[in-house]
Formats: sequence, C-alpha cells, structure tokens
Amino acid sequence: MLSKSKLFKLYLILITTVLIFSGCGGSSAAPVAKPKVLPAWINAPLPSDNNQFMYGMGIESDRESAIKAALSDMIAKLGTTIESSYESNQEVQGSFSKSTIKNQIKSAVSKVKINNYNVIKSHKVSYREFAVMIETDKQKLLKGLKENLEIQKKSIVQKYNSLNGRDSLSKYNTKKELSAEASTLLPVIFIISDLDSSFDKKKNLSFVSKKQKEFLAESKKLRFFVSGNSKSSKFVQNIKNYLAQNNYKVSSSKTNSVQIKINTTDRVNRNIAVLNMNVSVFDKSQRIGGKSVILKERYNGSMASVYKNASIHLKQDIKSQGINEVIGINLKID
Repeated sequence: MLSKSKLFKLYLILITTVLIFSGCGGSSAAPVAKPKVLPAWINAPLPSDNNQFMYGMGIESDRESAIKAALSDMIAKLGTTIESSYESNQEVQGSFSKSTIKNQIKSAVSKVKINNYNVIKSHKVSYREFAVMIETDKQKLLKGLKENLEIQKKSIVQKYNSLNGRDSLSKYNTKKELSAEASTLLPVIFIISDLDSSFDKKKNLSFVSKKQKEFLAESKKLRFFVSGNSKSSKFVQNIKNYLAQNNYKVSSSKTNSVQIKINTTDRVNRNIAVLNMNVSVFDKSQRIGGKSVILKERYNGSMASVYKNASIHLKQDIKSQGINEVIGINLKID
C-alpha cells in the first residue's frame, strides 16, 4: 500500500501532465480555410450576342434551376431588344396600337421555347449555389419561329376559305376569331424581324391587317331584325335593347338581316301565369338557332302586370346567363 507522500506525488504528476497537454491544445491555432477562387466568367460580363449565338447566365441552388434561370435571362434580353426595336419603328406605331403590341411582345417572348441550347460553362459555387452559362444557335431558333408562323398563317387562311356558303353568324363569329388569332402573330413577326433583317415584315404585317379589316367589314354587314306577335312586344324590346347596347345593329328591315322571331302564348293555372316564349332565329330561309323559354309569374288578376314582371326577369336572365343561352343564338360577344 502506497504511503500518503507517494500518493501526493503521483497526484501532482497527474495534474501537471493534464495541464501540460491542455496548454499545448489551447495554444495551437485552428487551420484557416483558403477562400475558393471563382472562375473569372462568373463575374465577367456575358459575351455579346452575335449573328450566330445568343448567351444567357444563371445562378441557382442546383444545375437544372441555374439552366432555367439562364434561359429566362436569354429570353428577357431578347424581349428588351425587340421592345426597343419596336419603339423606334414609327411605321408600325402608326398602324397598330402601341401599348397593346408592347404587352403582346412581352407575352409572346415569355412563351418562346429555347430547346437547342448548350451549357458551355458550369461551376458549383458553394453547396447551395450553382452557376451556368449557356448559348443557343440563333439561326435554329429563327427557323423554328418562321416555321410556326407559316403554320399559323396557313391555318387562318384555311378556316377563312371554309366560310363560303355559311350563314351570317358563322361568318361573323369565325372572322372575329381569325382576326384575334391573326393579332397574336404580331409579336412573333416583330421577334423574327429583329432576328432577321431580310425577313419581309411588311408583308406579314399586311396579312394581320387584312384579317382585321375583313372582320370589321363583316361586323358592319351583320344586322338583326327582331319581331314578335302582340304578346311578345316587351320581350322583343328586351332583345333589341341588349343588341344595341352591345353595339350590334338592329334593323327595321328583314332584308339581309338575321331574323329573331318571337311567338308568345300564355295560360293561367290558379294563381300562376305560365308564358311560353318560342324563339326562332333565321338567316334568309335557313334556321340557325332558337329556343323555347318558359316564364312563370304570380298572377294577381292582371296579365299586364304578369308581362311587365316577365320582361324584367327576362332582362335579368339575359344579363346573368348571356343572350346565347337565353334565346338559343350563337353570337360571339366581346
């Protein structure tokens, strides 16, 4: 068994050893991590777009997201360039609405799909950042845009040519649709003309303008003649008012008009009046629409009051449901 003096010496030796090792550990400096050197291209300006290539760059949390950001960057630059080009084109501003086309350009450019791109540089900046630079072949992008434009124009022409022999409402509706469809080509035309100076912009703008004028001419020809039997007078006036308020021509002549004929009958069942409003729509001798409408009103001894209330309710139905649903007509309303 160790004596007290020996135990004390061992204790001192142990304490000294602990202090020596703890002192050595505290005095050693932690190694300093060297900062990562980023590739020069990340902070440098992007290469300028040229006749062959367009460039984009993005930094996101992963490679895929960085590529999407780079594509968005490329498309945003394209939109800015095209808007600037449009601003300086006085001829175009004189022919079409400036603010409308600028909004259409933004919308159209945002929908441009760039599929033929290459990732030319990439670097993992940190565990949560990835940088990429991409390039796309301008001529391939241009070719795709031109092909799509021609396909859309061909489709418009085919739909227009199919209207021979159709009724007035079909012609009006289709030409209205084609005019709107042609208008959506405007920003695409500006995009292509900005990328290709040899592109015949004037010819393509004339195509759009022609379809718009064709619809305007059709809308001037469209007119309605609304008539009915003696019990239908208030309903006739409801329909005339609706058409006039929506800028459709109401004619006093059947000639060259779409005819809306209303025949109303009624019956009283105890204290309820039931009105049957039968609507027929004709273009020349061709029936193109119509509907049988049942209106029920409380009968208090006065048919005049019944028809007055039924007229109010018909007006409300036309406003809430639309005239197409209420009287069985097919008319494209703005």
